[in-house]
Amino acid sequence: MKVFLCPNQDSCDVVNKAGFAGDEKKREKYMTDYCRASESKRNRCKRLIMKNMYHFCPDFVLPDTQLTPDEIIDKFEEEISGKN
Repeated sequence: MKVFLCPNQDSCDVVNKAGFAGDEKKREKYMTDYCRASESKRNRCKRLIMKNMYHFCPDFVLPDTQLTPDEIIDKFEEEISGKN
């Protein structure tokens, strides 16, 4: 199995923003499961999916969120319009 590094690793909040993933153990799990995983596993990262589809990823999205991209956009739009 060939391991790839995520192309968004340098700018991803999960990796670079202290406490974003909750704690260091969770951050390391995300790094292992998504950032430094096989291409097929990495491509399941919702942050990467959002970045590829919409060229941005809302701050609340974690790699393993169960929300679909459309649900993420809906939630983001609710947040920016103040309807949450």
